[in-house]
Amino acid sequence: MALTTDLLPRQLVPVRDHLPPRLGPREGVLLHSTNLADLIRLAAGAACPLALDLDGIEGLEPGEAAVAFAVQRLGIRVLLSRRPALMSWARDRGCLSLLRVSCLDSTGFERALLAHPGAAVGTAISPGLVLAHLPPVQLARLPRPLLAYGMIRRPEEAAAARQAGADSIVVDPLDRERKRA
Repeated sequence: MALTTDLLPRQLVPVRDHLPPRLGPREGVLLHSTNLADLIRLAAGAACPLALDLDGIEGLEPGEAAVAFAVQRLGIRVLLSRRPALMSWARDRGCLSLLRVSCLDSTGFERALLAHPGAAVGTAISPGLVLAHLPPVQLARLPRPLLAYGMIRRPEEAAAARQAGADSIVVDPLDRERKRA
């Protein structure tokens, strides 16, 4: 089953404790590295597309109950995790699921792809800077949509990730605000 990128904003701004004051028309928020109470507060106050990294929420065990809670109670439709089976389960329930693949070395990349559920689940490459440096044979193996997740701070880094095939990027919120000023 091929995925559509309709649910995935072109750019995600990571947040932990407060929503950005303004977002562009093709931007959304990535909720991560926070606690359950703040997750609920942030999701309730958001008037933009939301994505959730299930692995980094204190008080929310990443599992089927967390997916159901995020989708049914919080209205979040884009989910990320490093757990392949969980992302397959979430996809089967109508979510845009992205398996987080760590590319700190070639061994991690290969192990993650061996466990990847395939075309039914997209890929979030971390750190996102790596995407522009992967050889074409490795890029071709990454199920889409493709999210460049983390350490993208400068416009030329974002452009390189997009040129390498990223459908969306996660940008540093401070650098994003400095560019707008």
